[in-house]
Amino acid sequence: MDNILEERKSLIVYVYSTKQIRQLKKYGLIYYVSYKMHYLVMYVNSSNFNMVKEKLKKLRIVKSVVDSPYINLYNQLSQKEDIDEQKDDEEY
Repeated sequence: MDNILEERKSLIVYVYSTKQIRQLKKYGLIYYVSYKMHYLVMYVNSSNFNMVKEKLKKLRIVKSVVDSPYINLYNQLSQKEDIDEQKDDEEY
């Protein structure tokens, strides 16, 4: 068995009603559902990302589909030198 992880991208899907969310399970992994704000976060394989996005847009229960901005965020931590250069606020 191959233990190869597939690249995934996340989508934010806004729906009119959260009652039909179970129908969206066949398009990808539903990671989070906000019942109050009527949206869900779903992960889709990157190989068929555009196809799934277009299919979701055509559904009647879907209000809109947005690419998640998580990929564009800078996720590197500060270097130790940057932390050492900052002065502490010990002098009041």
